[in-house]
Amino acid sequence: MAVDKRSRATTCRPKAGEVVKDLADTGIKRFQVVIYLAKASPAFPELEMRSCQEYALGFGWAVALTVVDDEMEKPPEQRPLLLAALQTIQSMGAGAILIPSRATVSPIDGEFDEFSRRVEKAGGFVQVTRR
Repeated sequence: MAVDKRSRATTCRPKAGEVVKDLADTGIKRFQVVIYLAKASPAFPELEMRSCQEYALGFGWAVALTVVDDEMEKPPEQRPLLLAALQTIQSMGAGAILIPSRATVSPIDGEFDEFSRRVEKAGGFVQVTRR
């Protein structure tokens, strides 16, 4: 009788707050992301930033850039800091933009969808971290 000793794939994710070993010495590059936050009030968006950081940590992603934008009254295509996040995707400095909610980019579905398409054309994706 033969015993099947095939290994089972497992997913290992760090717990919130756990330090992930830097893989630079191994030649393995971690997936890079941009955290994009809206500053709608004078207070710093600490909760939203932590949400995005923990989301990235949960997947073992590295944060290449964190952007805090206070020009939320403008449409996405007129916000230099949002366009800088897109530029990071285009220059292959990151593969995704993490946002705490869709409204961070735009409360208007069409504007959010158009920006997401632009990110996808650049080779990345937009990921909402909280539902």
